[in-house]
Amino acid sequence: MFKISVFSHLVRISPRMLRHYEKCGLLYPAEIDKYTGYRQYSAEQIPLAKNIVLLRDLGFSIDEMGDILPRMNDFAYMNKVLRAKADSVQSVITAERQKLARLLEMSGTMRKERTIMIYEVELKKIPAVKVLSLRGIIPQYNQEGILWEKLGRYIGENQIACHSDGYSTYFDEEYKESDPDVEIAIPVDTLGTNSGEFVYKEYDEIPLAATLRFTGPFDGGYDAATEKLARWMEDNGYCFAGPLRGHVITSPDDVSDPEKLETELQAPVMKK
Repeated sequence: MFKISVFSHLVRISPRMLRHYEKCGLLYPAEIDKYTGYRQYSAEQIPLAKNIVLLRDLGFSIDEMGDILPRMNDFAYMNKVLRAKADSVQSVITAERQKLARLLEMSGTMRKERTIMIYEVELKKIPAVKVLSLRGIIPQYNQEGILWEKLGRYIGENQIACHSDGYSTYFDEEYKESDPDVEIAIPVDTLGTNSGEFVYKEYDEIPLAATLRFTGPFDGGYDAATEKLARWMEDNGYCFAGPLRGHVITSPDDVSDPEKLETELQAPVMKK
């Protein structure tokens, strides 16, 4: 038998954490002296302690370890648990990579908006337009490309004549951390036959819209443009009368330089 101090060296777990694992029901001492309270551990407990360390280092919580430890020799169960954890870790890595990209992007100029041209808000009527549309739930707002790639493949496979600009409409009443409801559309001269999720329709005329154009990458310009649009609406006594829509006037298909992209935000409005 080994005192807690010696056992802690053998398994590379501090006495404080050994007491914590005992309290959580993961690793009880082999013996506790009823007079002194000294804890004794046996060599047979070393594999269990090492499994605790392994699971801890893989990111499993105390509660998860409590479920896993009794079934460490169940291959099918462990394979399922480890694959699920791997998927979770991959999601975290993807999110962290996105953060890193944003940090590197901002490091040289602080804010990308500085390089983006924001024009003045214009109040106007927007005519009706015929479109081929695709609506869907996407993981995040910045993953709208999933829909555009899908619509682009459909257009190419069916040799559909269409324009080079496009629309993005956001239907959720409030901002969503994930799974936003987005519809993209490309203008066409003639309405064709619907095929599943690919729908021809005519966007109605918007009698009154507050519009704002910006040039440059969408990710940088959108935030700055919506802020300016919101301030204008507030200062001039307007409120939203329909979903906000983005009109991509000059797309990546037209120009290779992101600084030359041109987008117009279109907000149906009415006087308060």
